[in-house]
Amino acid sequence: MTRTVITNAVVVTCDDANTVLENASLVIEGGLITSVSRAPIEARAKDVLIDARGGIVLPGLVNAHTHLAMTLLRGVADGTDLDAFLSTLLPIESALVDAEAAATGTELAGVELLRGGCTAALDMYFFPGSAMAAAARVGLAVHTGPVFIEFPGPDDLVWPARVTWSRRFLEDQEVGTRWVGPHSTYLLSEEQLRDVAALAEETGARVHVHAAETVAEMAQVAERHGGRTPVQVLADVGLLHDRTVLAHAVHVTEADIETIAGVGAHVTHNPASNAKLASGLAPVRKMLDAGVNVALGTDGASSANDLDLWMAMRLASFLPSIMHGDPGEITASDVVRMATVNGAKALGRGSTHGSIEAGKVADVVVLDGRAAAITPSYDPMSTLTYATSRAEVLHVFVAGAHVVDGGRVLTVPADLHDRVAVLAERVTELRRVDGVS
Repeated sequence: MTRTVITNAVVVTCDDANTVLENASLVIEGGLITSVSRAPIEARAKDVLIDARGGIVLPGLVNAHTHLAMTLLRGVADGTDLDAFLSTLLPIESALVDAEAAATGTELAGVELLRGGCTAALDMYFFPGSAMAAAARVGLAVHTGPVFIEFPGPDDLVWPARVTWSRRFLEDQEVGTRWVGPHSTYLLSEEQLRDVAALAEETGARVHVHAAETVAEMAQVAERHGGRTPVQVLADVGLLHDRTVLAHAVHVTEADIETIAGVGAHVTHNPASNAKLASGLAPVRKMLDAGVNVALGTDGASSANDLDLWMAMRLASFLPSIMHGDPGEITASDVVRMATVNGAKALGRGSTHGSIEAGKVADVVVLDGRAAAITPSYDPMSTLTYATSRAEVLHVFVAGAHVVDGGRVLTVPADLHDRVAVLAERVTELRRVDGVS
């Protein structure tokens, strides 16, 4: 069993006390962090020794809302709001995506995420079995499950066949790893939402759903669901509870926030996507103050154009400063926790992941201690939020497996870029047919 010793590190633990350890060491063995110490740890003869050279070591980042396979549609619908974005993408997506394409897009996303220090992602997309297998091949921990929309998607499933297939899929997954992904309250009727809620209750699945992303959505949901907000609809149908992750929550009301906090639901903030699509800015400070667990996501690479959680971290702090004239509204510490331990909690893994503590799963990132862009570092939280990028990620471990070494992803399939190129040619053809320039 390989034993890895990381020494000479500034360890940002993200534990309950937000402890930061200077000149610290940690040991990874058997997929776990077995020791974290302020004192040097002796390396054995067969150990893998990594000298962090004063660099920051932190928990793996968690991308708590994304659509991984949509890397294949990166940049296809720029300069649009959400409605125009969807109307542009859906026809191309339906013609392009099958199980094989979803796997290729997910592998591409996995390589991008790992290179940027993300060790886990909450995905919502079609062909979840293919996505899970693809993510496993590149070493990314992906949480996903069946997607629910009211019309046939690329998987060509109609209701109730979609429900039947989803039940079989969930029954094949281990208890505690099951997810359902009702797309939204604007693409599902109340009866369909209740079907998904019953399935989630029956299988113990967690829930991943878009909610309150745009002003147009709020009006559409009010019209379709008797004047209610998306949060009210989800609460009424039984889809809002402590296993629910709400993506976006930009236009939640004060009453919505109280409801979310009251049931212990989680929210994923997606500042890059929301800014690019002009969707608005989520009231993150109000949600945090109400006790809501707020995580961080990138959304899909088709809407935000990349899966860079460091960019999302920076925007999560900068945008509220502009909006409210308060540079301290969302602190660097808030942001780092949103990207790590809060994300782990949203995934239901807070007791085993998300912080650097002995006994926890070894999802660990080592930054380059000699990188000019993050030198000097007087405050590690500040450095992580305001200065760090994907370029400074030197080593990444997922459940103890060394997947990025010296800034190089070790798990890239040899034929990945060839497969992506073939699919990209197909997208170009489809754009010509649909008149998309």
